[in-house]
Amino acid sequence: MKAKYELEGEKNYVTSNIIDCVNYWNREGIDVYSNNITGEYGSKETNEKARKTVYDDFILDMLLIDCRTFCNSKYAKESNVEFECGRTRSHIWVHMDNKRVIIINF
Repeated sequence: MKAKYELEGEKNYVTSNIIDCVNYWNREGIDVYSNNITGEYGSKETNEKARKTVYDDFILDMLLIDCRTFCNSKYAKESNVEFECGRTRSHIWVHMDNKRVIIINF
């Protein structure tokens, strides 16, 4: 099962890095999830999260952390636009100046 994204508009530092994160989780997500369940990878918090959630919820939670990182990056803060992100049950959204620029779901 792979996460999908839709990009609306041109790539920039924030959106390019978020897309790279989606690609990373699509490539490595099953191993990271499985190894968090066993406790081989991650922290106590991510181990517990993996044990208590299904795969797609775990990956969306990890992607939301990545999105917040880039939406609050030095680049984003110094740019002339406002980046925001959030999650509903089934998807993550990223806004640039109150306009959706990325949606991520399974």
